[in-house]
Amino acid sequence: MAFIENIKKRAKEDIKTIVLPEAEDIRVLEATRTSFKRAIC
Repeated sequence: MAFIENIKKRAKEDIKTIVLPEAEDIRVLEATRTSFKRAIC
């Protein structure tokens, strides 16, 4: 699990804007919500 935690840490340190073309897909919306809550993007 250290690999995933390392990726999350790096993502939090260098916040980027992510553009998702499938914005109406419920799976994409849920992933977006989770990423936002975790302050990954």
